[in-house]
Amino acid sequence: MIVVGGAVMDATFRTKLLPQRDTSTEAYDFELSPGGKGLTQAVAAARLGLEVSLLAAVADDRFGQGIVDYLQNENVDTSMLKVVNDARTPFTGVIEFELGDSIALNWRNEREVRLDIRDVERFESRLLASDAVLVTFELPRESMQRTLALVHGSAGRRPLVIVTPGNPYADGSVSGQALAQIDYLVAHPWELGRYGPPDQLTFDLDTAARQVLAYGVETLCVPTAGGCTIYSETPLGVFTVPTFPSTYKESSAARDAFCAALAAKLIDGQREFSEQVALWATAAMAAATADHPVPNSMPDRQRVDMLLSRSRFAVTPRVVDIVEVSDAAGAETPLGQPPSPR
Repeated sequence: MIVVGGAVMDATFRTKLLPQRDTSTEAYDFELSPGGKGLTQAVAAARLGLEVSLLAAVADDRFGQGIVDYLQNENVDTSMLKVVNDARTPFTGVIEFELGDSIALNWRNEREVRLDIRDVERFESRLLASDAVLVTFELPRESMQRTLALVHGSAGRRPLVIVTPGNPYADGSVSGQALAQIDYLVAHPWELGRYGPPDQLTFDLDTAARQVLAYGVETLCVPTAGGCTIYSETPLGVFTVPTFPSTYKESSAARDAFCAALAAKLIDGQREFSEQVALWATAAMAAATADHPVPNSMPDRQRVDMLLSRSRFAVTPRVVDIVEVSDAAGAETPLGQPPSPR
């Protein structure tokens, strides 16, 4: 499996209160650690026993070397990393509160540290040979779209494509063609705001989700508060995966655990998506949330199975037939615009 995304350093301040402007407050803890959605998904996949490589750009400074060392210690293959000389490592500043909710400020340093189209094309054969490719919007838009095109353009059996649209591109201009090349889109509700009809004054998740399917995404997974809602063009249709209660709110890395677990179970099951696959991925996300205060909270398979076995409730998600949507995305239809007919 290959993850194509970002690798940064996280500077996390833990505090009870957010200071008012022109004031300060004391943090009760601080942590400097490797982060980024791409890196975290790669580590999460390795914890689940998958052979995984990370395709990302890193700087050659001391923080970049720390990122490489961390990945190697977590059994993530680093042979696809692009090391940029005389560059500074991108950082994310995180302010985290007691129950795990947080706010963040990203400095991507894309002028110095970025994956260009040529960097992706260099590994075309390895991408096509993998079982699954996980892609994040941490890449420059053109590199992300080229990755999807390369993987989807395979004449034979191609990898599964799982995409995390965080953080959304500022101008929202992702082509409809790119969306049609996504098997699984794992998105928070706030990331789907631009997908709704342009004449709709208020956001409606169900409408936005159906619009995403109309563009050609096969399955949309929307993690929320420990559970997950699935919208799929498969016979499963629309269903909700139950919540696994936790004292802690969803951590920033919980979705990354979901993506890795989704890929693991799909690979295990010869790509067959089911309610059980969605439940296992949601349990992995819940385990990462419940273990959040522990450093490196990405779960292994035993931890996920343990969480499922200890659940006091047996819940069968209600299956609802999805309304058939006949439209698909045009080759270069931007998000936020109605898809063109087939």
